[in-house]
Amino acid sequence: MSVILKSARPRRVKSTMQRQDLFYIYDDRNESSESDQTECADGSTQTKLNKRRRSPATSLKNIITPRRKLKKRKVRFMDWKKYHRLSVIYSFIDELERDFPAICTVSVIGKSVEGRDIKMLKISNSNANNSAVWLDACIHPREWISTAVVTYIADVLVRNFHTFSTSITNKDWHIIPVLNPDGYEYTHTGERMWRKNRACYGGECVGVDLNRNFSYAWGQSNGEQGSSDEPTHVFYRGPAPFSEPETVAVRDTILGSVTPFKVFLSFHSYFELIIFPWGNRKDPCPDYLHLLEAGTIMARVTPRNT
Repeated sequence: MSVILKSARPRRVKSTMQRQDLFYIYDDRNESSESDQTECADGSTQTKLNKRRRSPATSLKNIITPRRKLKKRKVRFMDWKKYHRLSVIYSFIDELERDFPAICTVSVIGKSVEGRDIKMLKISNSNANNSAVWLDACIHPREWISTAVVTYIADVLVRNFHTFSTSITNKDWHIIPVLNPDGYEYTHTGERMWRKNRACYGGECVGVDLNRNFSYAWGQSNGEQGSSDEPTHVFYRGPAPFSEPETVAVRDTILGSVTPFKVFLSFHSYFELIIFPWGNRKDPCPDYLHLLEAGTIMARVTPRNT
């Protein structure tokens, strides 16, 4: 038997290939012999054996098609029935910007310790008189549901923006779905209950509690309700205020904004509480009554079965 390479047109299939190479094995035993007799000039006859192929159906013993693996398209689909990885969340806000360019802008406000982008979605009608609202989630990366909440808020805001009153539309909404991207990814691939970022100190990845790395009253409180100067402690505040690039990104974005921020909300999931200042002492803050009123309304309109 011999192997023959032949180019043939493929059958109609869902493919972008125009032609494909087909290999088949040609079996000499499938040939038939016939004799042609030719009369010579001297009157004798000469017999010539001619080999004739049978029909292709009988002469093709096997057909071997080259294996070409088609790459499966990765479908990135955002919903609120399960928790998603960072790439899906970032693709979701990128798609909002693509589909609603008049009101949506995605920017990178900084890099994490391990070099990941910290992305922010801004929703705005570009009114120069707007005030700004800040919503962030997953500063503690194990609290996955906080990211689900702010992405759901973003989706509702964007898709129904034209139906809302001016109390909603005359705001610049700054939404950071994952403020701690390194820790968030690590809760998916390493330790599910990881709370801090992925900073290394003393040659070891101990992490810093970013919620305790801001400058206000930094280092003034210790213990279970405050912060710690021990790197291995879950409340480790870091070696200095704003020692971590994630908190620097928050500071620089807010201080660099030409639009004044009137609301700052950081979403967590450990308690069913609405917490406002002060957190480091017992006396009331200057705008305590306004914050108490706003917090009471928020608690009242939040369904208890969620």
